[in-house]
Amino acid sequence: MASNVVFSYALCAQMIFLTFLVFAITTYAGSHPSNHASSHYKRTTTYNTSLIQNITRQLNTILLNQDKNFRPLNADPRSPLQVEVDISVRSMGPISEQDMEFSLDCYFRQKWTDRRLAFSPIGSRQDLPLASKMLKDIWVPDTYIRNGRRSYLHTLTVPNVLFRVRSDGQVHVSQRLTIKTRCKMFFKKFPMDSQACPIEIGSLGHFTRDIVYVWKDVDLDSKMGNMLSQYQLLDVVKTQYNQTDPRDSNSSASVLKVYFKLQRQQGFYILQIYTPCNLIVVMSWVSFWINKEASPARVALGIMTVLSMSTLGFGLRTDLPKVSHSTALDIYIISCFGFVFAALVEYAVINYAHIVYIRKKVHDLRGLESNRAMERMGMFAASLMGATRRETLNEEDLVLASSEKGHWYHRFLCSKPEHKTSVFYRMAVKAAKAKRKLKMNDPARVVNKIDTFSKIVFPSVFVLFNLGYWLAFLYLIPDEIDRLLADF
Repeated sequence: MASNVVFSYALCAQMIFLTFLVFAITTYAGSHPSNHASSHYKRTTTYNTSLIQNITRQLNTILLNQDKNFRPLNADPRSPLQVEVDISVRSMGPISEQDMEFSLDCYFRQKWTDRRLAFSPIGSRQDLPLASKMLKDIWVPDTYIRNGRRSYLHTLTVPNVLFRVRSDGQVHVSQRLTIKTRCKMFFKKFPMDSQACPIEIGSLGHFTRDIVYVWKDVDLDSKMGNMLSQYQLLDVVKTQYNQTDPRDSNSSASVLKVYFKLQRQQGFYILQIYTPCNLIVVMSWVSFWINKEASPARVALGIMTVLSMSTLGFGLRTDLPKVSHSTALDIYIISCFGFVFAALVEYAVINYAHIVYIRKKVHDLRGLESNRAMERMGMFAASLMGATRRETLNEEDLVLASSEKGHWYHRFLCSKPEHKTSVFYRMAVKAAKAKRKLKMNDPARVVNKIDTFSKIVFPSVFVLFNLGYWLAFLYLIPDEIDRLLADF
């Protein structure tokens, strides 16, 4: 029993000793790394510390050697400083016709040389990437957008600015901007129009004797063409010139200008405006095939097409600026409205003509009774003058009685010259002409002729109008911006 107790105590003591030994070895290994790792860490730390100290000394030297209140000078102090501008457009839009402005998202880059910022290369590094907050400690050109409205710098999550200085003193600043500018638009060919929206860049307070701006490039995102819903980007036109400053007529300022030429896509307007207008005009022609007696149907169809044309066409002006001239779309809508209104007026003309001819027929019928009496008297006169054949006179024969090809009336009534001057002869001819005129002036025939004429003339004129309209505005009438860009 005593031996078992002693054995248990000995086993516990061994376990405690082993646990302490493992803990001691682990603690020693963790607090004392290998000599190789320790030496590598020390070398890296020493190099980084030396590099940081070297860069810090360079920056301190740079900031001490220059005054941000004065622009840098070139090798020739009398020559202006050249600022190179580069724009990389990421997206464009929206474009507002009502406000006449457009916006774009771009990287706006400027590059100039300030020899006061030159430094000795640090190892293999020829440039230094610096924090954007250091821009306030050096001189930067006072570049601004001359025709801008609400431009701003992106600041999420930090100010989107790239700032680098090369060892020869060249400064490169890139900023991500959203620029909204004025854009003078021309709407005479709307919606077949093209627009040229400019961006003007210049210095706020320096003249050409101090700063000259030059273009490097204007890059466009290859996918940007699909980002514009109503426009297609056709071309980019760059120019640079000197403009007289209004504050000093003896000085001029350097200006950079880039035009973005945009062509409007007509798909939306063809589907939403032109096609419905054509269908409404064609629908108004259905009244030509409706019986003239169906007044409610023809009048209702005409009024419905006129109201539909008014609602569809003239409700579109809310999306456009209030310009004083008419646009191509206005001309088309007004013309279609004219065709629809003319179809409605055509039935009014038919109805009026029908009433007029009915009244005239009634008047002619009243006079026909007396003319028939004259006709009978003429026939009686013919019998008295010895006619051997007694046939019923008709109006055709009586009219032909005065011609050389007359039948027995010519042979009998006109056989002698004195017969042609007889009162009875003239009365018979007058009666025959009255009958023929009454037959020719049938109201139904006149109305049918007007409808038949309209069935041919209205579609023909509308087709010719469409051919002339599309040929003129697509090919013959030049864009107004072509004259604007021709100067550049």
